Amino acid sequence: MTIQVELPKQLEEQVVRAATRARLSVEDYVVRVLAADQDAAGGTRAARTERADALAMADYRAWTAAGCPEDGAMTMDQVFG
Repeated sequence: MTIQVELPKQLEEQVVRAATRARLSVEDYVVRVLAADQDAAGGTRAARTERADALAMADYRAWTAAGCPEDGAMTMDQVFG
């Protein structure tokens, strides 16, 4: 199966750099990352929690990089207890 997606330029650059560091083609790197994510999604509670934390942190970084305000916002501890 072939899946094509359009990535934001910054994400594309990050993926290419990560694949290069891992000495993998971009395709192989993306396949490995997605496979690991799917394994974690169906894994133990600890694996699912770690995955959720990683996804939340990625969203948080995107939010702050976009210049969104943090004043008065809940902390990560308040959100995830």
